[in-house]
Amino acid sequence: MPAPSTPPASTAGPPWWLIALALAAILGGLYLWQRDTPKRVPPAPAEPPAASVASAPEPAPTDGAAGPAAALADGPKYPLPGTLPDAATMPAPDRSDAPILEALLALAGRDALAQFLNMQDFARRFVVTVDHLPRELIPAQLGAVKRVPGPLAVATEGESITLRPENFARYDGIVRFAESLDPKTMVAIYRRFYPLLQQEYRAMGFPNGHFNDRVVEAIDDMLAAPEVTGPIRLVQPKVNYRFADPLLEKLSAGRKIMIRIGPEHAARMKTALRALRAGLVR
Repeated sequence: MPAPSTPPASTAGPPWWLIALALAAILGGLYLWQRDTPKRVPPAPAEPPAASVASAPEPAPTDGAAGPAAALADGPKYPLPGTLPDAATMPAPDRSDAPILEALLALAGRDALAQFLNMQDFARRFVVTVDHLPRELIPAQLGAVKRVPGPLAVATEGESITLRPENFARYDGIVRFAESLDPKTMVAIYRRFYPLLQQEYRAMGFPNGHFNDRVVEAIDDMLAAPEVTGPIRLVQPKVNYRFADPLLEKLSAGRKIMIRIGPEHAARMKTALRALRAGLVR
């Protein structure tokens, strides 16, 4: 979040919101599967084989009373490198939206910003989103990044529903954006405003927790997402789509995102995640 005084552009580097947006994008896209409107297209002529999961790990813990990071009372598991700024230099969370918007408008138009971000109460949205990536669901009303436009593309044949490969193209823009960001710069800006994010994380109900631990846990969880080969079958018991394979349906929200964006995008995002993670731990 913006500090009370901003150093000159030549020394300050990119504004802090870039790391927040980048992490929000890289750590999940945050586009809610359940909210997608189906676009039904003709099915393939032949019945496709069921999807198979390569090296699928055990599902991540979901909504326990406290995540692993919250249990560490004697110091972070993944301490950030270097010296962090004093928390007293951070702006109050309830007064951070206006400086955030001002910084964003200095770099991009309002329409472009509105395409990606939910600006109201953004610091809290970002922390909530990261915390819920290793859990089962991300709260729709607190997402930091807006979902991708366009309907979900599915094919139906009788009672069978299959995710169409062209659905993966919906994520082209966000993947390109994530790849364009320099991980060293992102980490530097993240460190600069870390105390504010830590304050928000502890206010969520993790008084002994360390937000960077949760960020690393979210990254590691997404890196462990299985590779799915073959058509991805869905079911629609009510309004929302679910994976037909119970092993996939039990995965964390972050791992489901990695499956949803398609194998090529997932491989590129994992490369970006590994580079980001390297700067977040000593």
